[in-house]
Amino acid sequence: MSTANEGFFIQGESSNLGYLNIRDSPHHKDTRQFVDSLWAKYKPLADVHFLEDAKNHFLERFWEMYVAVTFMERGLQLVPVGGEGPEFYFEISQRRIFVEAIAPGPGTGLDQVPGPRYDGEATKTPTEKILLRFTHALDVKRDRYLAALEKGIVTYNDGYLLAINSRGIHHGPIGNTMPYFAQAFLPFGPLALALDPITGNIVDSFHQYRDTIPKQNGKNISTKAFLDPKFQFVSAVLHSSVDCVNRPKEIGADFCILHNPSAVHDIDPLAFPWSKHLVLRDDELVEIKPNL
Repeated sequence: MSTANEGFFIQGESSNLGYLNIRDSPHHKDTRQFVDSLWAKYKPLADVHFLEDAKNHFLERFWEMYVAVTFMERGLQLVPVGGEGPEFYFEISQRRIFVEAIAPGPGTGLDQVPGPRYDGEATKTPTEKILLRFTHALDVKRDRYLAALEKGIVTYNDGYLLAINSRGIHHGPIGNTMPYFAQAFLPFGPLALALDPITGNIVDSFHQYRDTIPKQNGKNISTKAFLDPKFQFVSAVLHSSVDCVNRPKEIGADFCILHNPSAVHDIDPLAFPWSKHLVLRDDELVEIKPNL
């Protein structure tokens, strides 16, 4: 097992069962080694509280390292920001792109996404509650962005990439006919089918328009942030459901980037050729596959 001087995992109490399981179980030696390898590369960028905070926010800190190391191994030069503002930035075409990582959980209260059931009873996927976890994550990071903007940490000339990990949201990584994180930021609703009245064959399919989702308190939450001037600072959202156990063979191969059609500073998909991209064209979401 690693110590504070050798690797990522440190001794002491933790409220995070995942952290304790990976740290203490003899069956997770390979996983510990993978996490330690990320830490060895990310350590120069981390703040002084990183390892201690990871004991209680394991997925969040793992995700931050995973994103950073993926970028570094793809040739991007990362610059740490410090204790305030986004985690780090890199430059593309002489423009700084700030990166903020977040791994939302299931939420609390009436809008909480329920966890898995093991009694065999079929349940309806709580799509609206899942979408609320993504919209809430964006709202939280917008507040943080505005604070960083006021302090001069970021400027209007900078790009901004929000990296969201949905592993902590039950059903969140799966999606239905369109990734949930895309439905949360663009007004795409349930898939509708048009049938030929005579043959019964499907003649057309389209996603219904949905620009809000209701909370249990009756408040409607927008699902068109990427058409809203308030969120023009967001260049794109990078999504993954990776964790230290469930990960692809090649780091970063699980990335999917949704581009903001209203962004002041977009990010060229060619800057991330290994990733899948989603781009809004003529009111349709078009997928650009990785250029491997």
